[in-house]
Amino acid sequence: MDPVLLEILVCPDCKSSLTVDHDHDELICNGCGLIYPVRDDIPVMLVEEARRGDDDPATSHPPATPHPPATSADSDPAG
Repeated sequence: MDPVLLEILVCPDCKSSLTVDHDHDELICNGCGLIYPVRDDIPVMLVEEARRGDDDPATSHPPATPHPPATSADSDPAG
């Protein structure tokens, strides 16, 4: 995959950077963990075409930078 293209591509779901998995022809979101297929050297950057990293434990890849767990303060609209 073109390194220049990889520099400008981000996850359409969470806008995080992506990591190339050359062995599986996929792009892995470093934020939310969505895995996007690459077909004929063309990344398919559609959320509908992506799969979650935990869909199949045998083939899934963990996100490079997992999100920290939410705290009760994060869910309290009052702050």
